[in-house]
Amino acid sequence: MNILARAAVAGFGTMALLAGASATADTLKAGDEQFKFVAGWFLPAFNTDVRLDGETIQGDDVSLGDDLGLDEDQSGALIGFEWRFADRHRLSASWSQFSQNATRVIDRDITIGDQVFPLDAEMRTSWSIDLIPITYSYSFIKSDKNELAGTFGVHWDSVSLSFRGTWLETGNQVTASSDHSADLPLPLLGLRYDHNFSDTWSAGVAASYFTIEFGSSTLDADGSLYNGRAYAEYRFRGRYGAGLALDFFKLDVEASKSSLQGEYVYDYWGPQLYLTARF
Repeated sequence: MNILARAAVAGFGTMALLAGASATADTLKAGDEQFKFVAGWFLPAFNTDVRLDGETIQGDDVSLGDDLGLDEDQSGALIGFEWRFADRHRLSASWSQFSQNATRVIDRDITIGDQVFPLDAEMRTSWSIDLIPITYSYSFIKSDKNELAGTFGVHWDSVSLSFRGTWLETGNQVTASSDHSADLPLPLLGLRYDHNFSDTWSAGVAASYFTIEFGSSTLDADGSLYNGRAYAEYRFRGRYGAGLALDFFKLDVEASKSSLQGEYVYDYWGPQLYLTARF
């Protein structure tokens, strides 16, 4: 179990203990909290397509699921917080991580970076991505029942890819590798709407999008980001609650960085289960 997963499990346990510690926890209305902490679990289906270029040749378009055998059903932990530092102003950040490994005998020649992996090579693939959105929200509308806010910030995505191939050539075993990694920060703009049906039930939606081109002197990349989320939340101990969300995310970046040259397309959608603590 990785560090993030252990942190989320610890967060689940801590919040569960807090929630059950006292049935008389004082009530805190939704929107009145100063701090909100979240620990949860993603259960999405994902798709990742890459084209990794070398110094002198262009790489092939590769699906990590269809071509290299990575499972398209994924799970990952989530931890996050939100700080309402004024009535209409919030800062939030979260961290989620997904990683997978797979081994498959490939059914075609595949060029990754400067390396050509031939038909029938045994490919061992390792992939991971860290997703770290950091946002500021300003509420145009703020009442006991409704809150509508504009958001802007940065979605920092850290990608790591490692490919190992083994095959026979003129009777000898040949092993080759190709490793790539990069930090891909993209700005984002969006809207979020929260509705409080009662002291115990809330629901909401959020959407963000951005597309931008970076100059060669900055991040050597251009791309787009889409993110959508709908949720329902139940507060069962005044300051503590549980929620269910449906999340969609897509990142499409073409980079000319020294560590990642080519195109990286990643998307997922699926449910998210989480617990909350508000103070």
